[in-house]
Amino acid sequence: MDVSDAKSRLLTPRIILLGLSIVSLAICAWAGTAHYRKATWGDPWQPIGWLLSMLFLLAAFLAGRERPATGFKSLIKPKTAFFLFWILFFIVSHLWNFRTAPWNGDGLFDESGWDLWYLKSYVIGHPYQPAWFHIVISRETLFHYYVWGFLKLFGFNILSYEAALFCLWLTTYAFTLLLVDLFFGSYVVTSVTALIFNFLPFVFIYTFAGYRYPMATTLAVVSLYFLHLGFRTGSRFCLSLGGIAAGLCLASSISGKQYLLALVIAAPLYGAFYWRTLKEGVTWGSLALVIYGFMAAATPILLYIVFNREAYTLYESSFLRDFWHATQIAPFPNGIKQYTKQLYDCFFTMPGPRFFIPDTLPIPLPYYWLLVPGVALALWQKRFEIVLLAIIPVVGAFIARAIENRLLLPIPFWVILMSFTFAGILKLRPWPSVQIILGAVATLILLDGLVPSVRYIYSKTKNPFGMRYYAQGEVAVSRFLRHVVAGEEHPGPPRLERNEFNRIKGTSDPPYETLICQDDAYSIIHLFLHDYDDGKILSFCAEYPFEIVQSEQDVWNANKRAIASYAPSNKDLKLIWERHPKTERIINVFQSLRDFGTEDSISYSFGGRVRTFYVLKIPNKNIQQLQQRVSALPATPGITFTPESATNRFEGGRGTGKGQFDSPTGIAVDPNGNILVADTGNGRIEKFSPTGIFITSIQAFEAPSGIAVDRAGNIYVAEIGSKHRVQKLGPDGTFIAKWAPGLYGPRKIAIGRDDSIYVVDSGDNRIVKLSPAGQVLASWGSEGRGDGQFRGVSSVAVDPSSNRVYVADPMNSRIQVFDSNGKFLSKWSVPQWGEAVGFEDVVIDSQAGRLYASSTHLNAVFIFDLNGTRLGSLMPKPPDKLEGPSALALFDRKLYVLNMTSNRVSVIEL
Repeated sequence: MDVSDAKSRLLTPRIILLGLSIVSLAICAWAGTAHYRKATWGDPWQPIGWLLSMLFLLAAFLAGRERPATGFKSLIKPKTAFFLFWILFFIVSHLWNFRTAPWNGDGLFDESGWDLWYLKSYVIGHPYQPAWFHIVISRETLFHYYVWGFLKLFGFNILSYEAALFCLWLTTYAFTLLLVDLFFGSYVVTSVTALIFNFLPFVFIYTFAGYRYPMATTLAVVSLYFLHLGFRTGSRFCLSLGGIAAGLCLASSISGKQYLLALVIAAPLYGAFYWRTLKEGVTWGSLALVIYGFMAAATPILLYIVFNREAYTLYESSFLRDFWHATQIAPFPNGIKQYTKQLYDCFFTMPGPRFFIPDTLPIPLPYYWLLVPGVALALWQKRFEIVLLAIIPVVGAFIARAIENRLLLPIPFWVILMSFTFAGILKLRPWPSVQIILGAVATLILLDGLVPSVRYIYSKTKNPFGMRYYAQGEVAVSRFLRHVVAGEEHPGPPRLERNEFNRIKGTSDPPYETLICQDDAYSIIHLFLHDYDDGKILSFCAEYPFEIVQSEQDVWNANKRAIASYAPSNKDLKLIWERHPKTERIINVFQSLRDFGTEDSISYSFGGRVRTFYVLKIPNKNIQQLQQRVSALPATPGITFTPESATNRFEGGRGTGKGQFDSPTGIAVDPNGNILVADTGNGRIEKFSPTGIFITSIQAFEAPSGIAVDRAGNIYVAEIGSKHRVQKLGPDGTFIAKWAPGLYGPRKIAIGRDDSIYVVDSGDNRIVKLSPAGQVLASWGSEGRGDGQFRGVSSVAVDPSSNRVYVADPMNSRIQVFDSNGKFLSKWSVPQWGEAVGFEDVVIDSQAGRLYASSTHLNAVFIFDLNGTRLGSLMPKPPDKLEGPSALALFDRKLYVLNMTSNRVSVIEL
C-alpha cells in the first residue's frame, strides 16, 4: 500500500507537468503560425510556449529516483576529479600565449563578423524567429541568442564573442570524454582521447574562430551522450534531454540536419540487430519520449521551414543542383573530378584550400592508423551512429565543395573512433605479447601525430598576424574609423573596448556625416559601424573593400554614385579615402574640388603598418555644389573628358537621355545587327540600329556589366551590383529568367556554339558555364598565377569553330585558352596589360582566325592570331579615336568598340 501511494504521489505531478508541456507546445505552434501570418500577438507567445514546453518536460522527470545526481556527496569521487583535471587542462592550454596568439581579442573571422552583424540587424530588437533569410541563406538564430547572452554579460566586444565560442568547444570536449567513458569506462582511453582532441590543430585553432556551425557540433555530442545514457539506465530525464538537444541541433545550423540523418539511418540498423527489444513496451515508450523532446525543441524551426520552405532550402539546394548537374556530365566521373580534387586537397594537400590551417591537415596523417581500425571496431561493436557521424558530414562537404569550416561536426566522432582502437588494444589482455606490441605501435603513432601538432599550435600562438583569416588589420581599421564616424577628428591608436560593436556612449552626435572608402575590411567594418548606418557610410565604395573585389574604375563609379545619391541634411559631409595606389588618381581628382571644403589627413599604426587616409570635409552649404561638380567629372579618373569627341556614328555622350551613357561596360550585337549597350551607370540596356540610331532602352538593372545575345536573339545581362546575377531576356527585352548560381561579381558573358553561356565571375576569379536554362554545367578558376588561375579575370570569348574558350587574365598579363569544360590548353602573354584597369575585353573573329583584345589603359585594340602571335593593332578612322575602350563586339566584318571614357561607340571596318 505504501509503495502504491508513493507511485501515485510521483505520478500525479508528472502527469500535470507533461500536460503543461503539451499545452505549452500547442501555444508555441499556434503563436508561431500567427507570427508568420503577421498577427503580432503571436510574437511573444511563440518563444514563451517553446521554452516552457521544454522546461515542463524536463521537470516532469527530474524528481524522484530518476534524478541524475543524488546530491553533492555523489560528486566526490575519483572520476569527478579526473574529468575536472582534463577540463582544467583544456582551459589552461587554450590560454597558452594568449596575448601573442591570433585570437588575442584583436582578430575576427569575416564570417564571424557577418554573424555578429546579423545578430544586431535581425535578432536584437526583433520578435523571436528561429531563422531569418539573409542574402542567399536562412541563418538560424539559436547561436545568435546564445552569443547575445555573453555580449550582454561581458560587453559587445571580440573577447566576449570568443568566450562564447570557447564555452561551446569546451562543452563539446567534455561530452566527448563523457561518451568515451560511457563506452569504455577506461581512464587510459579517455585520457588519450583528451590529448588527441585538445591538441588537434583543426579544433584548437577553430575554438576561437568558428561561428554558428560549432553549436551543432556541441548539441550533437550532448544529445548523443544523453541518448546513450538514457537507453542504458532507463532514465527518462536523460532521454528527454537527448531528444531536446537533437531538436536544438536541427535549429542551430545546416549541419544539425546531418546529425539527424545519422540518427535516422542508425535507428533501423539498431532495430535490425536488436529486434527482440522492440517487442518491449518500455523501448517504444522511450522512443516516443525522445521524439516528443525533439518536437518540443524543434517546433519553431519546423514552423519556419513550413512557412519559408524555399528560403530555407535555397542555399543547400544550389549545392545539390550543381553537384547533380556535374554528375550528368559524360563520361562519368569527369563532371565531379573537381569535387573529388577539392575534397582530396582539403584532407591531404599542403598547403591546401583551408581557411585557417592551410599548412597543416585536418587529421594528421599518423592518426589515420588509429582512425581506420577504429571504424572497423565501431562497426563490429554496432556503434553505427559514431561511424555515420564521422562520414556523413564529409559527404556533405564533398557535395558543397569541401572547405574545412564545413567539417566541424565530425571532429569529435573522428576522435571517438580513434579511441575505439586504443580500447580494442586494452581488450587484448589474454594475449599480453600482442597487446604490448600493438600498444607500443599505437603509442608511437599517437606521439607521431601529437608532438608535431603541439609544435604547430605553439608556433601559431607566437605571431598574432600568423593567420590571415584572424583579420587583425581589418579589426584595427574598423576600430579606428568607428571613432572617426563618431565625431573624433584624430582618434588614438585602435584598441579593444568593452562595447566596441555598439554606438560610443558619452559622445555627442557628430556634426558631420561620413562616407568611407577603405582597403580591406568587409563584414568587420560593417559590424563596427552598424549603429551609425554602415550601409550608407560604406556606399562610398559600394559597401566593399576596394583592394579585394574592386578595380579603380569600380571605386570611381561607386564614389560618384554615392555622392550623387547623398541626401543632404543639416550636417557637414566628410569624405574619406584610404591612400593606396588604387585611390591615388581618384584622390587627385577630388583634390581639385578642395575649394568646396577643407582637407585633412588622419593615420594610425598597428602591427608595424601605418595606414593613412585623405579627408575632404564639405560644409553643409557647399554639398549641392559639390554634387553638381562631381556629376560633371569624367567617366574614368585621370583621363580628360572631351565632349566634342562624341561625334562618330553613335552620338553617345554622357547623360541620362536617349542614346547617352554613364560609364558603359558591355556591348553586343543581335542577329539583326542591332547594337545593345550595357549602360552601367544608368542601370539600363540601350538598343541602336546598325547605323547607330537610338531605338529603345530596356529598364531596369543594377549596374549591368556584361551583355551577350544568342542565335535566337535572347539577351543575357550580367549585373555586378548587389544582386550578382544573370538575367535572360527575350529578343524584345521581355523578362524570361534570372540566375545567381553563387556568382560574386559577374562581368562579361560569352555564348558558345551550343548556346551555352560563359560568365566571368570576377569576385571569385573563375568562369562559370551555364546551360540556356541556367543550370551550372561547369566552373573553373581561382585566384593565382598558375595555369587555370586568374587575377582580375575580365573577359571571356568562345571560338565557334573549335569551341575553345579564351579568357582575359589582365593582372597576370596573359590570355588563357581552355576547352569548353574548362580544361587548360595553353596561354600567351599580353605585356600591354601591365597596368590593367579591369575592363580589358577579348572577342574572336573565327572567320579570319583572329582574336582582338582591348586595352583601356593604352586606348588600343591589339590583334592576335589564335595561337597568340601579335599581328598588330586596330584604330578607328580619324577624327575618331579610342578613349577608354571597355568592351568589344564583332558583327558583319565590323568591330564595335565601346568607349567608357567618352561614353560612345566607335566602329572599325575590318
